Amino acid sequence: MLRLFFLLMTAAHGPAGDPPVRLWLSSHGDYAFGERAKVHARAAQDGYLVVLHADADGRVHVLFPIDPSGDQHVRGGKKYELKGRGDREAFMVTDTSGHGAVLAAFAKAPFVFDQFEKGEHWDYAALSDGFVKADPEAGLVAVVRRMQAVDDHFEYDVSTYVSRPRDVRAPTPYLAWSDSWDFGYGGLGFGPGYYYSWFWR
Repeated sequence: MLRLFFLLMTAAHGPAGDPPVRLWLSSHGDYAFGERAKVHARAAQDGYLVVLHADADGRVHVLFPIDPSGDQHVRGGKKYELKGRGDREAFMVTDTSGHGAVLAAFAKAPFVFDQFEKGEHWDYAALSDGFVKADPEAGLVAVVRRMQAVDDHFEYDVSTYVSRPRDVRAPTPYLAWSDSWDFGYGGLGFGPGYYYSWFWR
């Protein structure tokens, strides 16, 4: 029985016990207005990755791939720093107090971006939805679902961050969280692939 549990964990997380996809934000997700945030992501296995960012105003941008036609394939076990245009950090924090979120979704099949593309670039009007501001995680998951076929399966990791004026310190302690989920056709699954990562300042 114990051996079976170990095999299940290995299949879900990869050979080193890693979760299927992992996401990191610089500065433990605590940013002042105008700061540039670094974002890293790693998948446990070879596959396809899309990374979405919802700012404190609920606007959605794609951090990876930079363009809809960009290479979305990633190598398992390799940690990628997601760069913006001009080799800059992944995104700049907007001048709006509140919380934003970054979500990395991983799948074994390529994502389909047709309905989010306009003139070979991302159509941000199609990506943004009023629901994202009210519930960033659920809103971003809904966007990823629209990037896949009905019966496809994906897993994701999501991290929130706080944005604040430069002269205002975040409350101490501030709890920044990250969680990983397994999402497939028919709903959200709980199992060996589920974990939380907590960071205290």
